[in-house]
Amino acid sequence: MVAVLVVIVAGLVVVRGRMAGDHRAGSSGGRPGAPVAAPAPTPGDEDGPADVTAAPVTARPGAGPALSTASAASPSTGIGSVSPRVAPTAARPRTGPPPGSPAVPVAARPAGPALSLSSTRVDLGDVDSVWRLDLRGEGTAPVDVVIGASPSWLTVVPGRSRIDPGAVVPLVITLDRAAAPSGPIDVTVPVRPRKGDGGGDVRVTARVDGSPQVVSMVAAPTTLYPSGCAPAARVTASPVTASPVTASPVTVSTVTVSVVDATGIFAAELVVNLPDGGRASVSLVLDRATGNRSTWSGPVGPARVAGAITYTATVTDLDGRRSRAPGSLTVLPCPS
Repeated sequence: MVAVLVVIVAGLVVVRGRMAGDHRAGSSGGRPGAPVAAPAPTPGDEDGPADVTAAPVTARPGAGPALSTASAASPSTGIGSVSPRVAPTAARPRTGPPPGSPAVPVAARPAGPALSLSSTRVDLGDVDSVWRLDLRGEGTAPVDVVIGASPSWLTVVPGRSRIDPGAVVPLVITLDRAAAPSGPIDVTVPVRPRKGDGGGDVRVTARVDGSPQVVSMVAAPTTLYPSGCAPAARVTASPVTASPVTASPVTVSTVTVSVVDATGIFAAELVVNLPDGGRASVSLVLDRATGNRSTWSGPVGPARVAGAITYTATVTDLDGRRSRAPGSLTVLPCPS
């Protein structure tokens, strides 16, 4: 019984396969079982055919006119149509202008002397005091630079007063903050060629906070000896004879501080650090005052041992603003 069922199932599978094959043959446009010629590769084309010549379809007698594979093939089957293979193309290298093309024209220099500035705006802000611009000779002849008037606390100086064609010369701008008035600074300085074209007005801006400025600080003498050294003998020349003179080693120096302030100085003092670790405070005395500039002085020393004396000058103006400056002296061992 089982053998009979197996034979029946196998027969059904065979019949279903034949029906499916007939359906596929009918969808190609030809009669069932009609052979279709495969495309032949073009001689010399190793990668595949570029052009295909379809062979005629052989039909059974009485089946009607034969169809070519190109017209009978269905897009779904892909039989009878072959797309040509396109070879990859290498990217073209970039090339410059062709030989003999005209060069880009360069603007001609102005005839005669001409001057240009790298900038006409300088902002020194709250801190900077020195700035540099560039002057360039733009013409066909050397140009002489003329700087206009400026306040005494602002200097504008070129590196050279004559600039050759094509040369670059620095223009240095310096602000003396110690002498400049407190508050915002806004000054325009003309920079012109003596003859020719170009130049410009350089605008300099800054802000001076108004604190007193220590312009200079000088100690005299700069070398001291410890207190208690025995007097040293030295020879003083005389028109008649040379006689020895005894002199005590110098133990005290005088420190002079010059200050600039628009409002006036209220006090000036020195804080002194001695070689043996001692510390002293010295009030400075006003020597002279002219306009917003004043000079103060006071003693430093003596020291009991050899070493270095360091000190700091502190000046305070009438508004309570302060400025400081350091200094030092040397204390030598007692002379033998």
